[in-house]
Amino acid sequence: MFDVVDSQFSLSDAHVRSFRRDGFVKLSSFLTVEFVRYIRSRITDRMALLDEGQIGFKRVGYDIFEDDPAVEELLSREIFARSLTLLTGRHLFFAQGLGFELEKNKHNGFPWHIGTQSFGYQRAGDYGCSMWVPLDPIDTAGQGGGMSYVPEHIVSGQFMYDFVDPAIDSTLVEMVKEEECLSLQEFAELRHGILNSPAMTKLLDFNRRSDDFKLGDVLFFNKRVIHASELLGEGPLQTRCAFVMRFIGMDSRYDRRRALGLEFPRSQFGHKPQSEFHLNVCKEDGELISESPYFRNQARRRLLAGQDHLPSESSGCLNRQ
Repeated sequence: MFDVVDSQFSLSDAHVRSFRRDGFVKLSSFLTVEFVRYIRSRITDRMALLDEGQIGFKRVGYDIFEDDPAVEELLSREIFARSLTLLTGRHLFFAQGLGFELEKNKHNGFPWHIGTQSFGYQRAGDYGCSMWVPLDPIDTAGQGGGMSYVPEHIVSGQFMYDFVDPAIDSTLVEMVKEEECLSLQEFAELRHGILNSPAMTKLLDFNRRSDDFKLGDVLFFNKRVIHASELLGEGPLQTRCAFVMRFIGMDSRYDRRRALGLEFPRSQFGHKPQSEFHLNVCKEDGELISESPYFRNQARRRLLAGQDHLPSESSGCLNRQ
């Protein structure tokens, strides 16, 4: 097996401060080029080709690279676990692998959004984060195809989890009870239009950040960070692929009401979701997700923080000397 984490990588205090302030941090040369090329060579077969009407991406894949030896090797590496748990200050659990592919001059990916779908099975206040691994180089000023993100200390997406998404879910339930007519387009606007309204778009666009990425660089961000995909424009790449690893706090519990809320497009419009992870991962409200029998290899998914990395009860900050 080849090396998976770059031997020259070292997490710095600046990385931790940046992540704690902004909610995201770019980790340069975190993974080896060999690992990235390995995932790139195998990801297309693990993603589904979307219909032409689904304009966001060419292909997407959910629950991918399960039991893959290279991914398991990555999860087992002490420097990998130590880096991510030191950044977050908590124990983490690897929940899901995903893949996304953009086609040149055709797909815009997702507009401004948070992890409503990706973290829609856990309680709103539970911790979630993602590691975005571009599998092709990202040249922001050239061909594009990367991501934009807004620092959390400027605008945090937590209000969406706490107030907007629950209000949308309850409103949709009442609309069905009262037999109000709602089209799929109107539903999509209600679900995604808040963060992409003219005023909010102006605010987010003005405060957006983006980075260039070479192979091995990753973006690590928490679920409250508002982010968006960028168009892959004219240039040498025909497609851009990315592998995403979703992590949750080890103490995360299943929120069945939120999970069932993700079923509205299927129940009302027959629009089957790309993944049924939110229904299958647990069955009873309040279950500890990390102990669900859905995961065949629970122990290998756990990233455990040292006690000196965990938040203190008094300050909520990292206990770091």
